[in-house]
Amino acid sequence: MIPDTVTNRYRNEYDRVFARLPGGPGPAGERQHHLARFMETGFPHPRAEDWKYTSLQPIEKREFKLADAAGNLDPAHVKALIPDSLDAYRVVIIDGHYVPEHSLIDGLPSGATVDSFANYLGSNEGTIQSPVIKDEPGSLTDLNAALVTDGAYVRLANNVALDKPIHVLTIATADQADQMNQVRHRFELATSAEATVIEHYVGLGESAYFTNVVTEVVASANSKLTRCRIQQEGKRGYHIGSFYAHQSRDSRIIDHAFDYGARLARTGTNTRLAEDNAEVHLYGVYAPTGRQHIDNHTRVDHATEHGISREIYKGVLDDHGRGVFNGKIIVHPHAQKTDSDQAANALLLSDKAEVDAKPELEIYADDVVCGHGSTVGQLDEAAVFYLKSRGVSEDGARAILTYSFANALVQMIGLQPIERFVESALLAKLPGGASYADLA
Repeated sequence: MIPDTVTNRYRNEYDRVFARLPGGPGPAGERQHHLARFMETGFPHPRAEDWKYTSLQPIEKREFKLADAAGNLDPAHVKALIPDSLDAYRVVIIDGHYVPEHSLIDGLPSGATVDSFANYLGSNEGTIQSPVIKDEPGSLTDLNAALVTDGAYVRLANNVALDKPIHVLTIATADQADQMNQVRHRFELATSAEATVIEHYVGLGESAYFTNVVTEVVASANSKLTRCRIQQEGKRGYHIGSFYAHQSRDSRIIDHAFDYGARLARTGTNTRLAEDNAEVHLYGVYAPTGRQHIDNHTRVDHATEHGISREIYKGVLDDHGRGVFNGKIIVHPHAQKTDSDQAANALLLSDKAEVDAKPELEIYADDVVCGHGSTVGQLDEAAVFYLKSRGVSEDGARAILTYSFANALVQMIGLQPIERFVESALLAKLPGGASYADLA
């Protein structure tokens, strides 16, 4: 049982900021409901199966508080965080608050809405919890619903296809110690709508901070969402991410995830293929170094027939880095003709690095094609020797081979500025890798 003193800190913080939180009477009632649920359950404990490898005690021990306003960043500082040559609509969130002067949402096609989540909550139709999450599966999602300050809201009408991606840049300045950011994004795609969204998380400063983000997706019939999540939190940042998607008939979600930053990061990616012929692809690269801990949990629910899911996660671990991957695929009784495949591969660059990989399949239908597998290994020393014999340094040889291991997933993004950006960010984390950034 979590001590009352831990959850009471968040009740006290709720009482402090409640009058300033966005939304009207409806959202206010939702906030109180979710706060009560969080107070009842507290933070997840490693005794729970889904949290057995990840302890949130470092977060529990600190007294985090919401920032009252966005930190002051000049345009040049924000521009430096944006991938080169990326032509995109842009929503910038700083310290949990939308900053219109750094954002760029002009020129949207008819039928497309891109706004702040706070503005959406202030409208007559604004609700914190969407139908995507019928039963909140985690107390941290409840905490987010109680304290959310802002985020991105995207809604596309029937047949609307955006001409360029949406870059949602979420920045934690960590100007003050023990700062907390509670951010929520919602993407609603109507029938045959199509969009690419880049969720980008960056941490600045030297202070400890906590970012808790929830992303919800409603993918209507024949819609397509391509999502790229880039996590580059600061070295003293704690990042908890939760993604929930509900997919209707013939919808497609392609999700690319790159976890590079944070002292501790945990992301849960959940999608439900609720109607026939829905399809989801989940691809991820995580690279903990130093004493970073990066945990990815995924869950794909095949609820009806002819669903397709593909999942590949690759870990690159150095120093004392710790990685966790738990991928669960559930094929429900009526999900005949399901086609599903999952792979989890990890590369250990140090004998002190550690990874826990647990791919899971639960199948309750009899006419399916499903498979899963996991590998953990080290670099091929013969290949390292070959590159060294060609004049490449040892660190450079290892960086090149590591880059090759992860690069196949990077090239699946299909957006060159983002591909170059995530490749360079990976190389920068590897000993000797920065010298070979021109590979990207």
